[in-house]
Amino acid sequence: MLRTILAYNFSPERLQILKMVALLCKAQVKAVTREDMLQPVGYLAGVKGIEPVEEKYSGDEATEEMIFLCGFDRPTLDKLLVAIRKSKLQRIELKAMLTQHNAAWSGLELIKEIAEEHKYMKKSGGKPMPEEHSSTKA
Repeated sequence: MLRTILAYNFSPERLQILKMVALLCKAQVKAVTREDMLQPVGYLAGVKGIEPVEEKYSGDEATEEMIFLCGFDRPTLDKLLVAIRKSKLQRIELKAMLTQHNAAWSGLELIKEIAEEHKYMKKSGGKPMPEEHSSTKA
């Protein structure tokens, strides 16, 4: 699988910076449109066997920036995260990686779940959510 970064809710300026940072990791960036928020992340990332949905998103929820990373090994992920911190982006609060568990989730579901986990971790001083509430459980 090619290294791919699905970029949700990025301004054109920040998207351009993300694309430049992604070049360091030989990754392609796909900007996900608002109407594609209901598409399974695995489908958008090119995972075989995950089909698109016909419904288009027209809501106004889940406006936070999120990157969804596909095909990254640990050293390349670390390189990307350091490059983000050193760039004008500095931070992207919501990040997730493709797993067998989340490949069929929509971007909308994923942003909501990751945002909830992020808020919990900030409030709890970095303690992870109980596993029954976590999107990272396998």
